[in-house]
Amino acid sequence: MTMDISSLFLFLFCGLLSGLMNTLASSGSAITLPAMIFFGVPPLVANATNRLPILVGSTISVYNFQRSKDLIWSKTLLISIPLFFGVIVGTISNEFIDSTKLQWVLLVALVFSFILIISNSRKILKGRSLIQTTISIKSYIIFFLIGIWAGLIVLDSAILILFELILACGFDLTKANPIKNFLLIIISLVSLLIFAFNGIINWEIGLIMSVGSFFGGYWGSKIAHLENVKKWIYRILILIIVFEIITLVIKLFF
Repeated sequence: MTMDISSLFLFLFCGLLSGLMNTLASSGSAITLPAMIFFGVPPLVANATNRLPILVGSTISVYNFQRSKDLIWSKTLLISIPLFFGVIVGTISNEFIDSTKLQWVLLVALVFSFILIISNSRKILKGRSLIQTTISIKSYIIFFLIGIWAGLIVLDSAILILFELILACGFDLTKANPIKNFLLIIISLVSLLIFAFNGIINWEIGLIMSVGSFFGGYWGSKIAHLENVKKWIYRILILIIVFEIITLVIKLFF
């Protein structure tokens, strides 16, 4: 696609909003992925390029969370092991999905994301107390499966990680959110290296969105504990996902 000034600011804004969403809750890819596809980026390239702003936004978020001593490194590193191998499997699997099928996967993922957010996000964003000190074998298996999905298409992986950390592992939101952002670094870095090796990343768009994602991740990690901000993010996220579902439906059927 030809990059003009309006497209540049659009991708900057999408990156900023994505970084903010991924840091505070999840589903930042529900903004960046369909936006790239809408402007003519092939779905496989969009899926690969999307990993760059996620990496940048998550890295600055984790840096700020670490400065605030919010990361539980022992458990975070253990969880990252099955996730790491799952991401490799999922990323390699992209070779076997054509562009049309990937758009359908995106649409299904967006609908699924919408259902998850409507039915559970309020409960998740309220947080809960840490009720267990160990992570079960079942959770390790689930993190491996989440890794496969995240490698295939990163959309929804953040909210799935939050579900598992809070509802299954028993982490409070203030502890689960920093862990989630570190796991997003693992997801995006591993898949980005594989995609880059295969030469399917649009670096121009990816770098522009990364600038926005840097500031979104920075601001998000600074205001992550403000309850009113989370409520507004929840409402905005619902509107954005509805818009993106409509956009993809139009692209697929009309």
